[in-house]
Amino acid sequence: MFNIPSFYEMDIEWNDAVRIIQGRANGDLLEGMKSMEKMWSDYCKGPAEDSGYEDDDDFYYTWSYEMNAFNVVFEGMSKLFAPAEAA
Repeated sequence: MFNIPSFYEMDIEWNDAVRIIQGRANGDLLEGMKSMEKMWSDYCKGPAEDSGYEDDDDFYYTWSYEMNAFNVVFEGMSKLFAPAEAA
């Protein structure tokens, strides 16, 4: 999940979050998630001036909807992989 500063946090409904993330990869939810992770990883690798963003705030401002949507999908999908409760 992305650690989003509170100023950029927003509530996004599940269906909207899925649509936003799928839109990053021609309708493929998993590839959209990977795309967001790669974008963040690429941003973190180099100096801010090489990324096209002035600073972290500029990055969060630009991608706040996508980052929040990623977190909604990540949280929702993680329930599929949670260990079963002991009986």
